[in-house]
Amino acid sequence: MKINKCGNYKSNTINFFNRVAEKNHGDSYKHYKTVLDWMKGIKIEKILDLGSGRGSFIEKIRENYEYKDVDIYGIDISENMIKKSIDKGINAKFFVGDSENIKFEDEYFDLEICINSFHHYENTEKSVKEMSRVLKKDGVLILGEIYLPKILNFLINKLLPYGTTGDYKIYSSEELESIFKNENLYLEKQKYTFPSIKTYMFRKK
Repeated sequence: MKINKCGNYKSNTINFFNRVAEKNHGDSYKHYKTVLDWMKGIKIEKILDLGSGRGSFIEKIRENYEYKDVDIYGIDISENMIKKSIDKGINAKFFVGDSENIKFEDEYFDLEICINSFHHYENTEKSVKEMSRVLKKDGVLILGEIYLPKILNFLINKLLPYGTTGDYKIYSSEELESIFKNENLYLEKQKYTFPSIKTYMFRKK
């Protein structure tokens, strides 16, 4: 079995999501209701969905009349995922890219959404710095991530380097709060959306 410790997390992530682009993979949809509820009341002109997959959540946003005039952008590391999004004809702009080099100017977005993607990011500090850079002051970042009890989290993280899906690390809530705080993104609230899933809202100060 190929071992990720050689530094192939990114290529494994690309290969994995290129393979599953045609399948109904994952449980990101479990975050959708919470994210849509939290979006209410936020003044939004531009949204970035980082790790947008097949564009499923962007479709949900577009179903809401309130967001019909909002500019929405989707970025995913998988070319096949982006192709699926474009083929759907979703009213959004889609790009192949990754979290380490977000090709937008500083303070461009009012809202960033990152669902079930962050645990693939090997260069976490660089990714969070970029996520903060393109977010406006007082802008909101909503993160959806796996959440596990500490002992299970520890064991899973020990096994991840031996996997081939590109998963890098499962973070505790405390770790996430600290990582994002270092880039002026402060945790405002968090919610269990499933026993093994949490949704977090951060705001840029």
